[in-house]
Amino acid sequence: MLAQPAVVDVVAKEKGDREWRLVVEVEAGEWALPQAVHLLEEKLNAYASFALDGQMHRLYPQAQAKNVHIVIASVDPLPEPAVRLLEKVRIALRPHDMRLSWDEAGGATLPTPRGPTAQA
Repeated sequence: MLAQPAVVDVVAKEKGDREWRLVVEVEAGEWALPQAVHLLEEKLNAYASFALDGQMHRLYPQAQAKNVHIVIASVDPLPEPAVRLLEKVRIALRPHDMRLSWDEAGGATLPTPRGPTAQA
């Protein structure tokens, strides 16, 4: 949810997998928000800080930043400025061995909210 930049929407890990997914959920219509790309940038900064500054490790002791994969799950297609930002952020995360992925076409089905969310 772009409108909540300090909240990590989803932290997920499959049993037996080393990868930790941090999912940014972009709900229907959020790309139409004023400064949506700026909100995405703030959200990504919060996610990177969550993984790199030790907060994620404190909440999930077995988690390591090098095993983090940030996923942009958007219901709607991503606007071009958001894609340009994501490409830059992907490059910036490489030295930390963190991955970033998205689908420009959107189409993500977002789960219904459940349980507490992590604050970045």
